[in-house]
Amino acid sequence: MSALKVPLVAGQQRSKAKKVKVDKMLALLPAKSEQADMNSIGLNDQNHPIDNIVEGGNDIVALETEINATPISMSGKRKRRSVVWGYFELLPSGKDERQRCKCRNCGTSYLYDSKFGTGNMKRHLVNCLKRVACDTGPLLLTQFDSSMPSPAPKFDHEKFKDLLTEAVILHDLPFQFVEWEGIRSLLLQLHSNLQLGNRNTVGVDCIEIHRREKAKVQILLEETPSRVSFTYDLWSSLTSDVYICLTAHFIDKDWNLQKKILNFSFMPPPCGDIYIAEKIYNFLIEWGLDKRVSTFTVNGANAAPIELLKDQLNSYKGLLCEGAFFHLDCCAHVIDLIVREGLKEIEYAIKKVRESIKYVKASPTRKQKFLECVNHSSLEDKRGLKQDVSTWWSSTFIMLKSAIYYRRAFLHLELIDSNYKECPSNSDWDKIEKIEKLLAVFHEISNLFSNAKYTTANLYFPVVFSAYLTFREEMGSDDEYLRSMATLLFSKFERYWSDFHILLVIAVILDPRYKFSFVEWCYKKLYDDAGVIESMKVREKLFSLFSEYISTNKLLPGPKTSSTSDAAIYDGSQGNFKASENSFSKENTDLFREFDSFESEEAISQKSQLELYLDEPRLDRKSRLDILAYWRGNQFRYPEVAAMARDILSIPVSAITMDNAFDANGRVLDQYYSALKPDILEAFICTRDWFYGENDMTRGTLEDLTKNILELNDDDRMELPECSNSVNIHC
Repeated sequence: MSALKVPLVAGQQRSKAKKVKVDKMLALLPAKSEQADMNSIGLNDQNHPIDNIVEGGNDIVALETEINATPISMSGKRKRRSVVWGYFELLPSGKDERQRCKCRNCGTSYLYDSKFGTGNMKRHLVNCLKRVACDTGPLLLTQFDSSMPSPAPKFDHEKFKDLLTEAVILHDLPFQFVEWEGIRSLLLQLHSNLQLGNRNTVGVDCIEIHRREKAKVQILLEETPSRVSFTYDLWSSLTSDVYICLTAHFIDKDWNLQKKILNFSFMPPPCGDIYIAEKIYNFLIEWGLDKRVSTFTVNGANAAPIELLKDQLNSYKGLLCEGAFFHLDCCAHVIDLIVREGLKEIEYAIKKVRESIKYVKASPTRKQKFLECVNHSSLEDKRGLKQDVSTWWSSTFIMLKSAIYYRRAFLHLELIDSNYKECPSNSDWDKIEKIEKLLAVFHEISNLFSNAKYTTANLYFPVVFSAYLTFREEMGSDDEYLRSMATLLFSKFERYWSDFHILLVIAVILDPRYKFSFVEWCYKKLYDDAGVIESMKVREKLFSLFSEYISTNKLLPGPKTSSTSDAAIYDGSQGNFKASENSFSKENTDLFREFDSFESEEAISQKSQLELYLDEPRLDRKSRLDILAYWRGNQFRYPEVAAMARDILSIPVSAITMDNAFDANGRVLDQYYSALKPDILEAFICTRDWFYGENDMTRGTLEDLTKNILELNDDDRMELPECSNSVNIHC
């Protein structure tokens, strides 16, 4: 008897361990209806088929056998004996009075009629429990053995589709990218059931993402308390179709500078001024911004529609000061005209410099020989020799600046290399140096709107003033050529200075490092005694604009100049705040209300917020100030001044994006963009801007286009011949 007792105990222990495993598995499975139901179908039975799934999943065949072997009951009155009723539950009859049942595991429902049996439920149950085994098996094994790796997350097809479309948008990939055989093979290797679609489905996905992201931009604009400044430009495709691009510039509720392309829309003919103005007005209504327009920055060629738009917006009282500050000239356009006039004067010398650099770049041997000339002239090769792009004038400026440093090296190369024929003469080099000095001020201005991040408007006036002063001084130079060139460029620049927009002067006043005293100093330096009159004109405009904000902005009534609130006092004994009127009796409260009225009358004669701001000491001019952070911190001290600063600091000084800030070819869509349908093109360009903005990795920069040609890579070094003592190198 004792010999038979040991196996029985061991069997009971194994059964108990198996039951623990089942309980753990059931905790991971979808919840069933009731515990009573689970008991009734035998889920706690140690011999139930689910046990076989837990033990490894290979015994699922036993489950199929048991299900298929169960006889089908044909009588509605007989007790339901089929094993499927352990996994299905009957549902109440619907409106059609037909009986249905639902799978307790996945929720799938089926029509059930006792006359036709449970065959459909059996077929579903086999596949459903196989999925349960596949999904829960790794989780259970991980629980029982902590050394097992956790299961991979479920593949999200919708997320994959969105990421694929975003990659196409970011990297300018053609829509047929998803049809390339190599790409399809690669992606299908990651997941065999991927639905990659085709070029048409990518276009549809792009439009869907655009619709979704547009709603987010709409919310961002609605939450922005400021007015919005705009730029617009016209683009053309290779098929001569015209597109209008509308861009919004604003400072959001968190005081972050934002730039969003709102529309890139096909402009059907005719493209007259009145039709362009109507198109822009419809855009503003679409976005709900027709009553919140601050300024429009455009170049001269696009100015006429803006004047028509101003009249339209003014009819609804949608502009500040009846549109007196509405239209700004594009700085980049004006500077481009001035610079190209100066470059014309030395066009022949620029061509020689360009050809000289091409000559050095043509072969590793020539590069090596030029580096020997650099060493012979006691110059540093690390400074770099840059090649330009002829349509980007700023790259031409960088090329000239780098070539001037290597002037002696080029002259020495001309002596030792008889094949080098394009070296500029000493006279040419002198002219290049003088022109480079004048163009340097414009290059500094251009960098303000060509950087990867857009800058606030307060930075613009100081550099423009510096440029104006430089030309004034060079006009009195003893050098005849420099004097004549300065006079030529100054005559064109002065027309722009005379029309310099007053808002850009006000912007620097709102910089606590400069304030109004900087404007007074600038005008006095330029106009002597007449500068006082000019600065007073600016002050009048400033206070006129401020009074407009006082009347239109429903903000706090005045600045808080004390750290103690006028609505509460601190009770040190209790450690909390108490309302100040609670400290007085009702009689005294009524009495002191007369004082409140007296104080309000006195406040009328006190200084305004703007005067208080201007009277505060300036911050250190050399300090690295985040001006948006400054006004975010002072928006409750000077609410109306901060509201004015929020609108003015976001004004763009240029209507040209970084891509073509220095490009003379105009705004022409390439072959890829020209082939897209208008709705897909708009979705593509706008979504790309909303996703990546100024962090767009595909945008070209001056640094990318003007690389140092003197750098020798591995291929160049492999091509270098043996060192030669020959004076003339023929290559």
